[in-house]
Amino acid sequence: MAQGGRGRGRRAGAVLACIVGCAFPGSASAAAAPAGATPAPANAPAAPANAKVAAAAPAALRGVPGVPDSALAIEIARDGLEGVAVARNGATASVAYENRRYRQPAVALGHVALQGRASDDPPRDFVAIERRLGLPVAAMPFRAGEAPDQVLYPGDPAFPASPGGRRWGASERSVDFFLRPLLSYELGRIYDPVLLRFELAPEVRYNLWPGARAVASVVIPVRNDFAVDEKHPDVNNIRPGVSTVEQYLWLRWSLLASGCAGIFDGNRYGASAGLARPIAGGLVQLDAQADITGYLAFPDSGISYSSPEHWTGFAGFSVRPFNIPASLRIRAQRFLYGDHGLEVQVERSLGDVDLALFAQRIEGENLGGVRLSLPLPPFDRGVGSPVRVGLTERFDIDYRDEVSNLGIPLGGVASREDLLRNLDTSTLRVNRYRHMQAAGTPMEKPSHPVEPVSLTGMTGMINTPWCGVMPDGDIELGYNMIPKEAAYDNRNQHRNDVYYAAIGFLPHIEVGLRWTVIPGLKSFQDIAPDSKLTDSDRMVSGRIEVLKPRPGRPGLALGIEDATGTRRFHSEYAVAGIESPTWPLQARLSLGYAFTALTATRYTLEGAFGAVAVRPWRASEVALEHDSEKVNALLRFGVGLGFQARMALLDLRYPSVGIGWSHGL
Repeated sequence: MAQGGRGRGRRAGAVLACIVGCAFPGSASAAAAPAGATPAPANAPAAPANAKVAAAAPAALRGVPGVPDSALAIEIARDGLEGVAVARNGATASVAYENRRYRQPAVALGHVALQGRASDDPPRDFVAIERRLGLPVAAMPFRAGEAPDQVLYPGDPAFPASPGGRRWGASERSVDFFLRPLLSYELGRIYDPVLLRFELAPEVRYNLWPGARAVASVVIPVRNDFAVDEKHPDVNNIRPGVSTVEQYLWLRWSLLASGCAGIFDGNRYGASAGLARPIAGGLVQLDAQADITGYLAFPDSGISYSSPEHWTGFAGFSVRPFNIPASLRIRAQRFLYGDHGLEVQVERSLGDVDLALFAQRIEGENLGGVRLSLPLPPFDRGVGSPVRVGLTERFDIDYRDEVSNLGIPLGGVASREDLLRNLDTSTLRVNRYRHMQAAGTPMEKPSHPVEPVSLTGMTGMINTPWCGVMPDGDIELGYNMIPKEAAYDNRNQHRNDVYYAAIGFLPHIEVGLRWTVIPGLKSFQDIAPDSKLTDSDRMVSGRIEVLKPRPGRPGLALGIEDATGTRRFHSEYAVAGIESPTWPLQARLSLGYAFTALTATRYTLEGAFGAVAVRPWRASEVALEHDSEKVNALLRFGVGLGFQARMALLDLRYPSVGIGWSHGL
């Protein structure tokens, strides 16, 4: 805790304890001080000669911060970290800091290691304590020349004490002026195919004391295609946005508590409190929240409000694999408009982009969609000034398969998940190459050839799948034009335009997101002759690589395309294949069978199919296939900068073209 701020910290703790006590009766009411293991007494008996002795932890992990090292702290502060304090105990350096510059904690740790290596007496071990909002939230011990892979939280028995001495590059009194873009949209209305609402929300942030932040914002309408309704009568007015005071505090047993009060999203105001418990270095996290809110709007007629009597909240958990930047989150939740149910979300981090697929079961209804969280520029944020101006850190947008008021959570409240973002063992491990690069000792990032994508928008030949999948963490975005003579939907009448994203979502698992547009065909023309809505279909596909193909050994995959909904472009299949690494004619051969177990409007594959492909030169491939209906041929070639072009003859007569851009994240 910052020197001179302890009294305010105790007052903040008392306020939060009251909030938490009301929302969670029986919870602890005082924060646990960072604990360190007690050193063994001098007269402790020696271990037997044949005993196995565990490697000694760095001294700071035993609660001995050591002697302040201002010289190293100054250099680390010059490298972009703030509020830096350093203490040395022998060959171990304890470093505490606030990171508001780098997107990933692993990068910040790399800069700590870089400055330590450049010092007159390079440390052998580091114990880095990261603060957020002035509050210590995680400790990450690591050895010089190695990447960190351990995370401790306040309350853990081995959590170290923070180093004393002066803090260099202090940020406690800085003010942030940020601009937050807000986007709402709706697709699929007959007479208004696309409705947009775009707003700008300038906001100011100020850290009141350790763990506390005040936020004030105003919403400025820029464009609004939606009609005013009783839930949002002020959408065309300049009005207050999210404006809250929030407090975070560590309680006993590594419980992270939060409380906030003020104006939230969705025309709500009130209070919220929550508790989270990270376990096993953040690989498991328990989280619960309760909110009580009332209605608040600012229409032309004056302020409209109701008493805060509406309860929302959730209880759930998330699980992360040890070495994959992904998470599974399950919550039982009461949503904004009184509905309640279960939500399951699978999220994958693709570099700094977070992509999540979610499914909800709410009062007998099945809902689902996609959540996307994008980082906003700059890549490294400016620090060191008492005033910071720029865009907010991230831009979040959702896609829901149905327009509904069901399953909408309360937004704008304090989030323990956001406070601990990227501070877990899994995220540190998968970003080890970033750490080593920032530390000045870059490690080679594994490379792999680009996986060809078919005209269906997933890896494959032409219309048929391959037995492999998109490499883990890779993505391809693209477009394919299917001529009307070979189109699966409205054949001989309208062409099919396919927009797709093929994603290596997890190791051995590929996910495909696709939007098929049928130009010239208007939806519901039989009942609405003047319909303006161009017919389209949105679909989710998936494939599991059961056995990875290797030279001389066949592979096997199971997949499904257009898995839910009306299934206008549906297939379910098993496919085997083998490849030869011999150059210059590297070859691939695949054989598969498409089933019809699920009811569908249309099956794009039905029965046996097969394909062969060769690479006459490295950046190209020629393929020939039978897709259970017709024979097709294709030439694909790389055009540079990650772009792949495709030219095909479907049924050996009808030309089709496509292009895709692939990138390893």
